[in-house]
Amino acid sequence: MDISTDKKDFFLFAFIHPKSNFKGDIKIKVINNYNIDFKSVTTIFIEEDNILIPYKLKNIKRFNKNNLTLIIDDINTELKAHQLFSKKCFLPKRLLPERKGIDFYDFQVKGFVVIDKNKKKIGTIVEIIEKPFQSLMVVNTNLKEILIPIHQDIVLNVSHTKKEIQVELPNNFFNLF
Repeated sequence: MDISTDKKDFFLFAFIHPKSNFKGDIKIKVINNYNIDFKSVTTIFIEEDNILIPYKLKNIKRFNKNNLTLIIDDINTELKAHQLFSKKCFLPKRLLPERKGIDFYDFQVKGFVVIDKNKKKIGTIVEIIEKPFQSLMVVNTNLKEILIPIHQDIVLNVSHTKKEIQVELPNNFFNLF
């Protein structure tokens, strides 16, 4: 089985709890809940020394909304489990449900150009800040970085082929910065 472990093909979804009492399982904290069907996940990738290492799963259960319990092949001692504590867990991007319209995953739009409703370039997305009630695009305008809310009244169109996001900003928006 040829498994690519190029990080660009994966997304960060969890961290291994640093304080798990090892009883044959490991608890992980899900940080990005992308509505993944974890019942179909048979392998997770754990970052070790900046390399993604595949780990076969014997079992995966949802402990609560943001926590999963894993039983991993070959992790059968407390010492082995302890070596994984606080490590980042990744999954292949192909497991993500497809998003349509103006809905997108944050890693998909980094580097996209933001244009206004008249197709004038505003800047380039350098980061997405996810907050519980309002996510924001961090856009580099070459003069400064600005924050643009990700909201259906602001984001008009997302073109993955052109790598552009078209927005309609309120009047005097740039006077805020």
